Amino acid sequence: MGIAIGLGWIAKEGKLMSNALSDDRQLTRSWIIYGATAGIVAGLAYTTASVEVPFLGAVNVYLGMAFGPLLAVAYGGMYHFFWLHRNTVALQAATLYGIIAGTLVNLMVVVQSAIHLTIPAGAREGLGLAYAGVNMVQLGMDVSWDIYLSVATVLLGLVMAGHPRFGRIWAAAALLLGGGLLVLNLASFPVPPASAGSIDLGLACGMLFLAVAIRILASLKWVDSALSG
Repeated sequence: MGIAIGLGWIAKEGKLMSNALSDDRQLTRSWIIYGATAGIVAGLAYTTASVEVPFLGAVNVYLGMAFGPLLAVAYGGMYHFFWLHRNTVALQAATLYGIIAGTLVNLMVVVQSAIHLTIPAGAREGLGLAYAGVNMVQLGMDVSWDIYLSVATVLLGLVMAGHPRFGRIWAAAALLLGGGLLVLNLASFPVPPASAGSIDLGLACGMLFLAVAIRILASLKWVDSALSG
């Protein structure tokens, strides 16, 4: 009887472990789908806010505010996707830097919008150095988030190099854009490249991020295969 009870307990525990494993797999798949979707929406929001579509008006500001939280969720989803192939220090660091970048860009956009909405364009020139000093706060935040984004992009490039759904071409694009963004920001400091009249690779990095998110969402068959393996 004791043996029967023991076997029953083992069977019960095995079923619970199986259910837990199934739940973990479903959670991973959900993270990948939601993360990739957030990445696509984030890429579209960033592109639209960057070009400042005139007829959208204040919507541009809200799109900019939404970009940071969406970026953070997207990096969380990408972690689960790339982890299925190989979990590395580069992947974990890229995720960490990406989430921080999302936090910093939201902070930058909120402060930038508050400054520009509070001080009308016509009054800024008359304030001289007073306005320049206040505006430098959001410009510094702009450089800060670009640094975290560029490092995250470079690390993501290292991760993509050996991934079966990406590879060296994707990796080269990420390394070049991320590295270029970092160099240009450090060279133009204390202002971002665009404000210094230099090349701004931010939009190009955003387009790459959008393409990566679409590629991940198109790789769900590979995800299912990896989860069932």
